[in-house]
Amino acid sequence: MGARRVPAVQAAVEIMKDEGVDTVFGCPGAALLPLYAAMERTGGIARLSAGHAEGAAHMADGWARTTGKAGVVAVAAGPGAVRLLSGLYAARQDAVPLVCVTGREASAPTAPAIPLRHAGYRPPDLVRLAGAVAKRAERIEDPARIPGAFREAFRIAREGRPGPVLIDIPADLAGVEIVCGPGPVAPSAPGAGPALVDGVRSPAPGAVLPLSAPADPAGTGAHWALAELAELFGAGSSADTYVVSGLPEASASRPGTARRHRVPRRTGPPGWEVPTAIGVRKALDSRGERAAEVVVVVDGRGFPLTAGELAAAAQYEVPFVVVLLGGAEDADPFTDPVKLAEAYGCAGRDVLDPADLRSAVEWARKEAVSTRRPVLVEVRAERAADAYDGLPADPVHTRVYGA
Repeated sequence: MGARRVPAVQAAVEIMKDEGVDTVFGCPGAALLPLYAAMERTGGIARLSAGHAEGAAHMADGWARTTGKAGVVAVAAGPGAVRLLSGLYAARQDAVPLVCVTGREASAPTAPAIPLRHAGYRPPDLVRLAGAVAKRAERIEDPARIPGAFREAFRIAREGRPGPVLIDIPADLAGVEIVCGPGPVAPSAPGAGPALVDGVRSPAPGAVLPLSAPADPAGTGAHWALAELAELFGAGSSADTYVVSGLPEASASRPGTARRHRVPRRTGPPGWEVPTAIGVRKALDSRGERAAEVVVVVDGRGFPLTAGELAAAAQYEVPFVVVLLGGAEDADPFTDPVKLAEAYGCAGRDVLDPADLRSAVEWARKEAVSTRRPVLVEVRAERAADAYDGLPADPVHTRVYGA
């Protein structure tokens, strides 16, 4: 087939499909309509709308870690898009390949210089801001450049030490017809693994990673909960388990049990776990591993910051279990995580007695499967009081968020 004329963004979508992209994570906006229309015409690529740009980046991050391919984020340029930078920085630190598309309103002719205080609304210059955290950031000025920019973005995102690449596209240029080559370009060669774990690149996407043994073999303190969770998500099941957590995990693997994959984060911002789990779950579902389990193990301080992404998980039927660790004395008096989960259309349950943890987790696993939604288990038992790495139960720490 010879050269053909197609909208520039149509060529970009075809390149995305050649690269193995089956889901684009992002935030809706008028500037992205040409991209969505091209995805609809091409078929084979779904879109999942996140609550905000940072959550979308973490979702694409989780998808990339699980598939070994470059994840794609698409957000409309605007004040909220600045939150994208946190997700890009985390992906750069953990060597996760991402291609981020920012849609901008129609490009306007250069206006005469006027004082800034008299200027109208100007979206943030994401290309300049992202330059410090991305491997490459480019603003498109010529529609004929769009296909080449996408090919290079996937290559750069994956070559060497993987990381994020940003492409900024004005909406009026996206729909311009260009002459496209005779056929698709071969996809980028897969790397040795998209993520860095404890400073060492994973040998392969979704690699089985050793979980750290508890420092307290007697199982006291927070380790009793971690050890019991490791036992629950690994025994008596033939399905793999993906643990999304920044907390230390206890090892309880036994010969013949299912494999556990750990999805950690070196420098993740607070609350990264829930949106990342959405990306992991979507990747597993897309490759037919619906029996695999995804569990988030997180402390309560960062959870509220991106808990809103539970609504996206409920809307798009993305099931997983969230285990929230914390002592009763550490609970935020102004936030009830279980009620928060219920407000977003998910189920939840409190655990006030250590003896109830096992039954609560088993209930959550079944509930997640039957409802195809996240299910929360909040552990506020006394034996989990040191779940925050030994921080004292002090009011100073009650509402302090940090990685």
